[in-house]
Amino acid sequence: MKKRKTDQAAGLSDKVLLALDMAVLRRLKPRQYQFSGLAPDFYSSLFPASAEGSPCDSPWEFSPMLDYFLGEAEEFFAHGAKGACCSGFWLEGELEGREIPLTASARQVDGISFIVIHAARDDYTERARILRQARLELLKRLKADTDLDKYKEKVLFDALTKIYCRGAFTDILNEQLANQNTFMRRAQSSELAMLMLDIDHFKTINDDFGHLAGDSVLIQLGEILRTSLRTNDTPIRYGGEEFIVIAPNTSLKQSKTLAEKLRQTVASHDFGLGRQITVSIGCAVNHPDDHPDQFIHRADQALYEAKNTGRNKVCAHL
Repeated sequence: MKKRKTDQAAGLSDKVLLALDMAVLRRLKPRQYQFSGLAPDFYSSLFPASAEGSPCDSPWEFSPMLDYFLGEAEEFFAHGAKGACCSGFWLEGELEGREIPLTASARQVDGISFIVIHAARDDYTERARILRQARLELLKRLKADTDLDKYKEKVLFDALTKIYCRGAFTDILNEQLANQNTFMRRAQSSELAMLMLDIDHFKTINDDFGHLAGDSVLIQLGEILRTSLRTNDTPIRYGGEEFIVIAPNTSLKQSKTLAEKLRQTVASHDFGLGRQITVSIGCAVNHPDDHPDQFIHRADQALYEAKNTGRNKVCAHL
């Protein structure tokens, strides 16, 4: 008698689940489930039956979206969370011309873990269509944002040395000059220094070893600048074999110390050519009411002096 009542209850529950277009999978252990009851039509049409002819126990193998949800569900079960873990809407079977909006939820009832897959009908269909369109628009926007980020990176960074390029130089310099003016208005001491570097005899490197070797030297120098400078210093490839470092909160004396350290680092570095590579460096600090071009000109003049008085040296311009 008790078994008959149990069978009747199971049969009734199956009918209810079928009427609601719901499929229930009982969790046996992580990523292993057993289908409970009868399979609704949508479930049988979307997910192939197992070898024994019983409903599919692993529908996520046929649905990337459901597989993604299963990861969330397993984490939900592993943490013993209360309530339910629910998915959003998605459409299955689009490639075959069918659109069956599905939802899924993970639940724990009396210590038993379930995943319930539901075919959303009627009023849910339009909602699924709208959400699908919103998803497509979101993907387009994400692609546009990604393309924009790539464009910005191309504009701001030198493709070879991976440091800022000349296109970013003016904005970086103006921002640092504005910061310096702010400090000065607050009667705080703040100097902005510029180091202008040039690789000595770079043309002979290209002539003797080829342009690939020249590119290698530029790449390695970019890496030296990235790793040798202070956190707030900004290295820039100004053009060809010429580089600039913008150094905030740095006096002329400090800039010469920083430049000398860089000069020594480059001179002792093995660039793999069997020849010592050196740089000449010019230093300058910004003056109150300076025009940016005047600031750059003084650094350039200091570099010119270093190049014309022996190279592989540091010179400063007041």
